[in-house]
Amino acid sequence: MIKQADVVLAMFLLGDEFSLEQKKRNFEYYDPLTTGDSSLSVGIQSIIAFEVGDCRKAIEYSRYAVLMDLGDIGGNVQDGCHIASMGATWMVLVNGYAGMRDYDGKLTFRPNVPEGLQQLKFTLRVREQILQVEIKANEAVYSLIKGEELTIGHNDEMLRLSRDVPTAVRTARSA
Repeated sequence: MIKQADVVLAMFLLGDEFSLEQKKRNFEYYDPLTTGDSSLSVGIQSIIAFEVGDCRKAIEYSRYAVLMDLGDIGGNVQDGCHIASMGATWMVLVNGYAGMRDYDGKLTFRPNVPEGLQQLKFTLRVREQILQVEIKANEAVYSLIKGEELTIGHNDEMLRLSRDVPTAVRTARSA
């Protein structure tokens, strides 16, 4: 039994060093061995579950991450918010649902849009530029709010964004 999903975390942090098949195989092996005793694991498990196409587990883990404080799962909210879990929730939204990765300074998105997700909208600072990302059921809209030009990836397509000209691209629902 394993308390934290360390191998799964490594596949997230060094994601460009692993093939999708390796990630899937490792996730399927380690997931049932991980006890779930660590609130720090569920966010990463959700992100990798999205990446390998296990939408059901991804959503299950994302709910657990979100409810850590809201549902007082640990029975200790009276002592304050669990900041690491709050950070994991942010990561689930941005790296899981929006599928954001940054490898070697190349920012890419591979949105995961499960049934019921109506809209996810957030803003990022990217090298002194401000990027707004809005993901809906059938499209993702990328808007460069500050800066002159930014190139990002959406699925396997490169998009060149310019200020104040939103770029909308189609997305597909996750299985």
